[in-house]
Amino acid sequence: MSYPSIDAVQEQDDPLLDEPVPGTGFSALVDALQELGVVCYSGVTGGGVIHLTKLLEPASGQGTPVDVPHLFTVPEYVAGFVPVGYHIASGSRAAACITTTGAATKLAGSGMSDARFHNVPAVYLVALNSKSAEDESPLQDVSRHGISILEQLRAEFGEHCIHVEDSDPERLLDHVHRVKAALDRCKPVVIAFHPDMLNRPCPPLRISSGPIRPAQSTGDGVDSRSSSVSPFPGDFIRSSEGRRVVMLVTDEAARSPDMPILTTLVSAALGAPVVWTVNGAWGTDPNNELGYGHIGFGGNDSANALWLSLGPEDVLLSLGFEPGEYVLNLRKINAGTVYHLTNLDSPYGALQGDFSHRCAGDYKRIKGDIGDLLRALLTHGGGRYAPAAVQAAPSSLNTARESIEIAPGNVDFARFLGRIHQAWRPDSLGFDDVCLAYKDRQYVTQRRNPNIRFYSAYQGSAMGGAFGMAVGAKLAVPDHAVFCFSGDGCYQMYAGALPQCAELGLRLFIIDNQSYAIVNQGLGKILPETSREKWHGTLKRVDHVAAARAYGWDGIELSPDLSNFDDVIEQCYASGPSLLVRVPVDPWQELGGNPRLGNLSEQSHL
Repeated sequence: MSYPSIDAVQEQDDPLLDEPVPGTGFSALVDALQELGVVCYSGVTGGGVIHLTKLLEPASGQGTPVDVPHLFTVPEYVAGFVPVGYHIASGSRAAACITTTGAATKLAGSGMSDARFHNVPAVYLVALNSKSAEDESPLQDVSRHGISILEQLRAEFGEHCIHVEDSDPERLLDHVHRVKAALDRCKPVVIAFHPDMLNRPCPPLRISSGPIRPAQSTGDGVDSRSSSVSPFPGDFIRSSEGRRVVMLVTDEAARSPDMPILTTLVSAALGAPVVWTVNGAWGTDPNNELGYGHIGFGGNDSANALWLSLGPEDVLLSLGFEPGEYVLNLRKINAGTVYHLTNLDSPYGALQGDFSHRCAGDYKRIKGDIGDLLRALLTHGGGRYAPAAVQAAPSSLNTARESIEIAPGNVDFARFLGRIHQAWRPDSLGFDDVCLAYKDRQYVTQRRNPNIRFYSAYQGSAMGGAFGMAVGAKLAVPDHAVFCFSGDGCYQMYAGALPQCAELGLRLFIIDNQSYAIVNQGLGKILPETSREKWHGTLKRVDHVAAARAYGWDGIELSPDLSNFDDVIEQCYASGPSLLVRVPVDPWQELGGNPRLGNLSEQSHL
């Protein structure tokens, strides 16, 4: 038998090429998500998602398409965090992460959890095994016989884990409506699908609800679960009369661009000193005379002292709520009355929708847009109040500390952080990884710089996660300068992703101390009688600059005396490929505090 030549076969017309490609459940889902504003995907193609990724345009660098569905190919550990940074940078849009069957979902899991911990709307598309392979021990078996990944996802995401079992258009449309409802409530959503089912024919879905609108205002007033039935402003003024009011600004409030002005006006009207979480800092004005600083992990001395002084006679006006250990340190808020303003229905850490279990006194949950609620408070009664006399915050929010001798060859980290705090230029974004900057930056800088917004995922506290968030931010706002401060230990979690990100124009500062410095600083207090060798906190020396250059990045060493600091900043704000800056740091230069150490040593909450 003879066969036609390859050339002859290639010259023949393929009648299928002229036929319209029928739509599938995959195309219907991608199109529907696009109508919700979801166009940026991250992850790696392969088993289970190939018929999804073939519908996406490739994205590689700053020329990434912004209005059509596109895939930025990056390993799944990094990809899991991309939607978090994407939303924080864009302010409203959600992004998606895709995972192939099995192990890829496990790799993306840390980013998925951070989206949940920090109430970030995001979409995670998870491939299951084909239904036709059930009971046949398929590769990376995620069924009930193997990893049972669906039950794991349901345990974490509950009703926001959507199981897509077929391409029926009515059921698929219902799933999309559930996705939109979750995103509108600032919830990450998991779409777990069987690829053979979703690849079946399906017409386009008729979506009429438009893009997502996270946490839209539902009007002001006192929530039905509150003990009060009167409108919020009047109730608050009556309750706080003659009492000290303290204001707490959190992550949720900081997502409103009007918040720095509003928090300043309200604090002045009420005579209320203001404290904030790390992510809440963006909702404050650095010139507010009543701004006492960050509380908790890496917190400022003035803010922590004020926070610890809260008692039964005080009222806390909490703009949002962050329940995590790095903020509340496993303790109840000791104020006599807590007014919790929020537009979120059931944020992470809430029980039955509220945080009364985290408050020692009376708790009142006020549902509505935080900005609208503050405006109502300002206009109530003409905004004329008789605030109690409150001392303005000191110019320095920290008490003096004894300086230590820094090992030769390292920067003075406090001096470096202070210098770069003054060097930021407008439209900058920064992400702190789990390194000394994660703890020390807010302590040293004290108040925010309006030119840069910093964000930390300090509840999941996953090493290396900030890099993926920085990638997501750069994909969302490619014209902004995006910085990531990451430790040499964190670097090991994502180093293999650097080549894929060389064209993005990221600015990565490696805080290089050849150790897990936060752990070592803590173990010196927790295990003082254990030898340092058994702390297991030492890392091998890596030439990060050479590695970056090999991966297609630019790389530069910061001089220990900061003599080339200005040149580094100029290069950071110049156009060009991604840039890695190595910052040599003494791991024993301790700056910001870690209140969690008491939990680790006294109660062993590991």
